[in-house]
Amino acid sequence: MDGIAITDHNSPCLAAPEGTITIPGMEVSSSEGNIIGLGLSGSLKRGLSANQTIRDIHQLGGLAIIPHPYDLFRSSVRPELLTVRPDAIEVFNASSILHSITWKKAAAYAETTGLPTVAGSDSHIPQTLGTAYTIVESDSARPEAVVRAIRNGLVTPIPGTIGLSQRLRKLLLQSRKGSKLSLHLE
Repeated sequence: MDGIAITDHNSPCLAAPEGTITIPGMEVSSSEGNIIGLGLSGSLKRGLSANQTIRDIHQLGGLAIIPHPYDLFRSSVRPELLTVRPDAIEVFNASSILHSITWKKAAAYAETTGLPTVAGSDSHIPQTLGTAYTIVESDSARPEAVVRAIRNGLVTPIPGTIGLSQRLRKLLLQSRKGSKLSLHLE
């Protein structure tokens, strides 16, 4: 794994691990569900419509990604209801419980619309980093070049799932920490 996108919930990435390509971002809670903003130059307000959140991400020079669409157990934007086009859609999310359903729907939507596709572990804990990830073909390791490559569809999403024991570990560690760290697009 060469790099990560750190997208904490409703809080911009402020620190990056040394020696790692880190794409700053934020997973924003819109009124319709979560939206990831990568390569942002500022913070975003939560609770706005999904369309307005995507507009705000674009205004800050960021890339808007719809994570875990069609997920039945998490706050998920239904991309077909959007009037503002996101830049990419997550087709593989390692934390999706009914992934055989959600992944197929997301991939079909991406194919129909021509959106670039990505994958992420939605890790929240170090032990499950990289379970699902995205290969990005970038001409540079600079965050802005990686964001541009994703926007241009120079990506290959690689699926993976978090097993039951890892899910239990994730819940236990999260309850001990009291805070969540969401890592996407490893």
